[in-house]
Amino acid sequence: MGLKEVLVLFTMDCEAYVSDRRLSERSIRGYVDTIEAYGFPTTLFVHPEVAARHRELLLELQDQGACLGLHLHPKWFGDGRYRKEIGAYSASEQRKMIKEAMDVWRRALGQNPLYFRGGVFSANDNTFRVLQELGFKGGSLSCPGRVLPEFYSVWAGAEPYPHRAHLNFRLVKGDSDFVEVPISVDFQRPGEAHIYPGRAPTQGYEWLYIAERRFYNYEKVLRHLLERFRRDSPNYPTIVTDTHNNEDYSNRENPARLNLESVLRLLESLCEEAGVKPVGSTLSHICNMVLSENGEKSEVRQRP
Repeated sequence: MGLKEVLVLFTMDCEAYVSDRRLSERSIRGYVDTIEAYGFPTTLFVHPEVAARHRELLLELQDQGACLGLHLHPKWFGDGRYRKEIGAYSASEQRKMIKEAMDVWRRALGQNPLYFRGGVFSANDNTFRVLQELGFKGGSLSCPGRVLPEFYSVWAGAEPYPHRAHLNFRLVKGDSDFVEVPISVDFQRPGEAHIYPGRAPTQGYEWLYIAERRFYNYEKVLRHLLERFRRDSPNYPTIVTDTHNNEDYSNRENPARLNLESVLRLLESLCEEAGVKPVGSTLSHICNMVLSENGEKSEVRQRP
């Protein structure tokens, strides 16, 4: 029948390393407000300390339609006993650290986190199983094509579309009750080596990292994603973006805010050009769709 619509998922990783509380708040609120002005909802992956720091703001945004999830860099959490990213640890170690992070997050926001993303997209073949055992419904853990062993983040050959996770092998589809929604990468545009200057080279692809200042071409990435969706005919053609709370998205002159506005305008124009409708979604909506037996899309919030 051809490609009729694409799901659009705007995400932000709300990091504990952003020590300026006012900047963090302006970043989160400005990001959400800008995206909502174009008719899209947001998904915020929140580090436990940030959940405590911005409790009122986050609950307010959730009431407005934002989806909240847990974000975790073990080396930035707790008493410093964990010095590496999630993918370095065994199943029992991951279960312990994630449970500790969940407890802080729950005390801050009065609810259990149901969605997850690890820092630097770090994970291993234990991670999906641990998350399902802890009660998570889904996450956005993978960056297909990324090869960054220094941070235990390797996703070469990973499934690029939303799917039920395989609990023993992270790169392929499975039949679990945990849904994985990968970051959307452009397989026609290799390049991520500059993201971690001074560290081991990174293999990967351009993606819609909103705060990118010099290298990525958002128009080409979006065009190529739409072309790939049309070729692949996936069940859930999904455009997934990311950024962090260290950019002042409330400032219209901030380069990241300008990038965000550019991506939003490009989404409108390129989807119209392709005859495709962009449908705003959150991670919770996509997880519900994938887990439903008949794949209904009724819970996706349509643009007015």
